[in-house]
Amino acid sequence: MKKKILLLLIIFISSCCKEDDTALVCISDCTVVQGQIVTSNGKPLANIPIEFRHNSSRPYSSSIRRIKKATTDENGYYNMEFFIESDELGSEAKGHFELIIDYSRLNGDVYMNNSPFYDINISSINSRDTTITMDFYNPKKAYITVNLNGFNPSTGDDYFRLESFFPSGIKSEKNNIWGFDYLLGYGTSYEATSANSKIDSVLVAENDNNWVSIRRRKDGVGLMDQDTIFFVPENNTIELNFTY
Repeated sequence: MKKKILLLLIIFISSCCKEDDTALVCISDCTVVQGQIVTSNGKPLANIPIEFRHNSSRPYSSSIRRIKKATTDENGYYNMEFFIESDELGSEAKGHFELIIDYSRLNGDVYMNNSPFYDINISSINSRDTTITMDFYNPKKAYITVNLNGFNPSTGDDYFRLESFFPSGIKSEKNNIWGFDYLLGYGTSYEATSANSKIDSVLVAENDNNWVSIRRRKDGVGLMDQDTIFFVPENNTIELNFTY
């Protein structure tokens, strides 16, 4: 049994191939991936490492091609120029592209994201000699107070719940209905357990619009969500009140 496990492990390790092409210079038919990374008030985030790679997986084998690396400049901009291999090109190609941002240099007490591996997948790139722009937003943390008042459940299924959201991540038109230019980040989730609950540390984004959603079930019936959009300034003293 041990020999079989060892053999399988050797096969697995040998089937995983990593190729580093980050030092190669593209001469023609170049693809460009570019963008900007900012934080609160549109302030640029400089010296943020970024990597672009292609991940390919097949039965019993996988490969990673590290295509290009970059670092944001003093204005938060990055630019990577590279050549896409034939077996990576088009919607029928096996695998996907991945942009990885390393936020680990940032203070996790200040910024929403300080992960060394924040990644965005691109399912396919259909043609060379093209430019892809991806802008990102990593907001600063802030906190507000929310009071959930008058919770008086009549059944075990009743609830009084809050969730907070804020713009974060890649720039997208998906959330324009809420006035957000970026995808949504998920902040605090809290469910009342007493008649009156005071939550002093609801996570929100500083100097930006935020969204608090209040959800209720009364007498076993779910009610329409109550959504509140509001701006959070620096040094805020915001306190929101909601009644069951």
